[in-house]
Amino acid sequence: MRYLVIQMENLLLLAIGFVAGWFVVATVPQQITIASLPTWLIATAIATALLALGGRFVFDGTFQAFGGGLMASSSLAAFIVIYDVVR
Repeated sequence: MRYLVIQMENLLLLAIGFVAGWFVVATVPQQITIASLPTWLIATAIATALLALGGRFVFDGTFQAFGGGLMASSSLAAFIVIYDVVR
C-alpha cells in the first residue's frame, strides 16, 4: 500500500510540474517586457531557467517527479514557441 501511495504522489508531482512549467513559459513572456526583446526570446530564456531548475530537482533527489515534469513541459513549450516563430 505504501508503494501505491508513493507512486500516486509522484504522478501528482509530475502533473503539477508539467502544468507549472507550461503555464510559466506560455503566459509570463506576454506579461513582461525587457527592453525591446521579442517574446519568443524571453520565453526561451525562461524555459532554459526552468530546465535548469528541473534538472536540479531531479539530480538533487528532491521532488524528482516535479523536476521531470518541469523539464518536459518547459522544453516542449519552448520548442513550440520557437517552431511558431520559425514557421
